[in-house]
Amino acid sequence: SHGTRCAGEVAAARDNGVCGVGVAYDSKVAGIRMLDQPYMTDLIEANSMGHEPNLIDIYSASWGPTDDGKTVDGPRNATMRAIVRGVNEGRNGYGNIYVWASGDGGED
Repeated sequence: SHGTRCAGEVAAARDNGVCGVGVAYDSKVAGIRMLDQPYMTDLIEANSMGHEPNLIDIYSASWGPTDDGKTVDGPRNATMRAIVRGVNEGRNGYGNIYVWASGDGGED
């Protein structure tokens, strides 16, 4: 649900007669299923962050640890290697772009 909503904000059509316009309205989006199991592993995350690096320009990651203001987490070894490889080699040498959610928890 959250990823679909974020993708819609990015790729919503211009002049659609309904409302709004996408941040990158002529873009295409693809969903990578990775959060459908009861736990996340480094390998699952690495495979997602390294999926089709010459076809995908921007990876938008709208997930993270518990958003309670106390929990800090980040990519582990395999995921970090996949991201570094994407930045250096993705898009046929131009490099992939990775965008991560900063969190939206808390009352303030």
